[in-house]
Amino acid sequence: MPYRDIRQFIARLDAAGELLEIDAEVDPNEELGAVCRKVLDEGGPALLFNNVKNYPYPVFTNMLGTQSRIALGMDVTLEEMAGAFLARSRTRPWLEPTMRDTAPCKEVVIPEAQLRLEDLVPPAVNNPGDGGAFLNYGLVVMKDPDSGRRNMGIYRLQIRPGNRTGIWSSPTSHAGTIRAKNDILGRPTEVAVAIGGDPMLYLASQVQGLNLGDDELELASSLRGEPIDLVKCDTVDLEVPADAEIVLEGRILYGEREAEGPYGEYPGYYGPVGDQPVIQFHHATRRRQPVYVHTYIGVPPSDTHALGQMMGEAGLTAKLRNDVAPTVKEVYCALDMHTVVVSLKKTYEEQAKHVIYALWATRSAKTVIVVDDDIDPRNQEQVYWAIGNRSHAPRDVIMGDGFGTIGPATNKYGDTVGSKLGIDATAPLKGYPAMSRPRPEMAKRVRDRWAELTGSKKTKLRRGRMG
Repeated sequence: MPYRDIRQFIARLDAAGELLEIDAEVDPNEELGAVCRKVLDEGGPALLFNNVKNYPYPVFTNMLGTQSRIALGMDVTLEEMAGAFLARSRTRPWLEPTMRDTAPCKEVVIPEAQLRLEDLVPPAVNNPGDGGAFLNYGLVVMKDPDSGRRNMGIYRLQIRPGNRTGIWSSPTSHAGTIRAKNDILGRPTEVAVAIGGDPMLYLASQVQGLNLGDDELELASSLRGEPIDLVKCDTVDLEVPADAEIVLEGRILYGEREAEGPYGEYPGYYGPVGDQPVIQFHHATRRRQPVYVHTYIGVPPSDTHALGQMMGEAGLTAKLRNDVAPTVKEVYCALDMHTVVVSLKKTYEEQAKHVIYALWATRSAKTVIVVDDDIDPRNQEQVYWAIGNRSHAPRDVIMGDGFGTIGPATNKYGDTVGSKLGIDATAPLKGYPAMSRPRPEMAKRVRDRWAELTGSKKTKLRRGRMG
């Protein structure tokens, strides 16, 4: 059953034993982040902080920090999750959201004269080296100035005085492209930031392989199986989820840049300080008693890594099957968010390398390994075996320079730009030795007889040495 808002999802997590409420006072300056880090490291539940120092509202974190919670968000079992996502996301056209005239997110209207960003956003500093507090889990909505199509993503916003924030978005991201188009036209970029909502909004915002013009709000509607309710913003020409908790309206200022960072990002290192665009907020709306949604970012695991893994696998599987290789069996994205392993039933000899080049063209894929369809890409020992026995380094290990990947490795030798690695660990279609395995019919015979073979009380299956 679809969730109308974040509150229904919190209730579902509570019923499933996937929520820990914390009533003791917690300081948003590092302490809240340290609690999140401890729980994430232990594979623990989502967290609802009911008493955040100097902040009047509850703070909800670790929302989608495990695959099991993502499955709960999709209302499917863990085993059904990948298939359900592909089935729902690949059915086009996606569902159109529904427009509403009134909305819970507009219960309280805050005009510019009364707006104080610090009243709406807690001063959350996740890690001690962060350059200040960040709003880091808002759904940032913009429109492409050419097509008028909506775009939604999650970008970090560094809080500054005067209702301003920085915004960090890669130049190759959709937000970066939209901003660049408006810069060419010499005008600001309208932006709305929605905090809280159906968890499908968060999933849709992180899918890799979408084209500019693919509306993530439509995708979220298809993922939930019902249209997302939207409402028009008051001061910008944008639509936002009607059941959000808080909505901020503003503009990315044309031509303005300010120092942004440092910030502890998903590679587990601090990103450097750099000149980034500035958002000036001038209007806000909220529920009467909103729930603020926050995320901790650092080394894996975290919400970012769990979402990035699941959305990366689904998005890249769809992209490869559509554009390069319909016979891709499975894609595995490691939690580092830069390593991708693809299992493929080859139909021509160069296909594995074409898969590598296609994934290199995405921003996140840094190391790409392609294996045959008899290899489980999630089983590292099988992958290592394939590399050891099916790759010939001079021809199957390929490298490329000049890519702008995230992470400190880009500065390891002072190059400032990244390199990418590909390994073709597939066997040739012809001329390779036969595999030393039981015949399929014999393997089936053993499976069929397994109950008989192991049913005797005298049978002892041992993992170690026979005694």
